[in-house]
Amino acid sequence: MSKQSEIKMIKAFVLSICLVFCSLSFGGSLLQAQTRGAKNFLIDENRPFVYIEFDHTGRGAPWSPDEPPSRIWLHLRNNCRVPIVVLANGVPDDSPKDEVGVMHDVVATRVPPMVVQGKIPSMDRPAAASTEDKNESVAEEMPRGYMIDVGSSVTIMPGKSILFSIPTNHITKRWHIEISFEFELPRGKCCRDPRVSLGPDLSISYGIWDLPPEELPKLEKR
Repeated sequence: MSKQSEIKMIKAFVLSICLVFCSLSFGGSLLQAQTRGAKNFLIDENRPFVYIEFDHTGRGAPWSPDEPPSRIWLHLRNNCRVPIVVLANGVPDDSPKDEVGVMHDVVATRVPPMVVQGKIPSMDRPAAASTEDKNESVAEEMPRGYMIDVGSSVTIMPGKSILFSIPTNHITKRWHIEISFEFELPRGKCCRDPRVSLGPDLSISYGIWDLPPEELPKLEKR
């Protein structure tokens, strides 16, 4: 092999090595940028972007005759840098002045709660209701929740929360609540393209497995 050919081979080898390092560097930079973007989206990196936080349990005025006189007060918190919107209606009499009547569904619990952020749920979190549980609660019917046709939109700004309450019978081993929400994003100026689907359905759930352990005995005595 001539010396000129050896030089060409060395140049080609060096060029290939440079290309490999450039691609790795670009990929690493892109990953770092994506990670920074995700961190910038969250306010507290140790919490989900939207979550429900327990406040207290106690006696409260029922919203309808079939509700118990005990309630659970919760905070719906926006932990991302985009405002979120929920639907709300009235609140029971004698409610705290800052309480919001957040609309929510009561939904049958058929599958275990999902693993969130790599954390394994504790063993005492219920899966689908067992036959024994159903037999013990056969006389108790699942309530309807607070979904009605008329309501108003409530915006939760980044880092803020709203206080709401639910009757204690809205969460059991057999059912939980779900709250629908959406991001408050800029609206387009034109009509909807019929070829494009509607946006994603976003919701957050709260069940008996989310309560602090010390609150469970209180719930059972309601």
